[in-house]
Amino acid sequence: MALIPHKAMPQQFWEMTQLVDARAGTSLSDIARQLGTGGYELSDGSPVAFSDWYSSSWTDLRLTWVTQVSQNFGVYWGFGTGERGPKYEIEPSLKLGLIVLQPVSRNGMLSLSATTVIGGAFNEGTCTADYGAIGGTQTVNCRLAASVLPPEETLAYLVHEKPADRFELILRYRLSF
Repeated sequence: MALIPHKAMPQQFWEMTQLVDARAGTSLSDIARQLGTGGYELSDGSPVAFSDWYSSSWTDLRLTWVTQVSQNFGVYWGFGTGERGPKYEIEPSLKLGLIVLQPVSRNGMLSLSATTVIGGAFNEGTCTADYGAIGGTQTVNCRLAASVLPPEETLAYLVHEKPADRFELILRYRLSF
């Protein structure tokens, strides 16, 4: 009978759950903003602004909760919505982890938390550039299409980055007085 969900379970679950982190924008969102600075001119003199490619109407939103399982143990869980611009994508993500608390004195508490983020990577997209009679149409890194690099070499400079907080292990000691 213990395995059959009780009607009160969802209410009990939310009573034991707290939102511990909410943030709009991550270090990966910052990468997109940095890549959006600058630009170049095409052969006909028309300007190309990187800001058009590396902006989004939605910033990656990350929410994290902790659900208390017992007096000294909890589970972290959460998600990130992801973000997309014309030339980049931050994948949606899932955050999972745990926290263990250990009282060490009347006023002291030791905690160990471990979390991981699954997904959430930043991936920069490519462009198709027409180099006319000298190079034809080629796939290139959009930001470096007008550089002195050969078009095929620009692809090595595409940004592919995993979340900075992909793995976190935190040991804390808290003394209350």
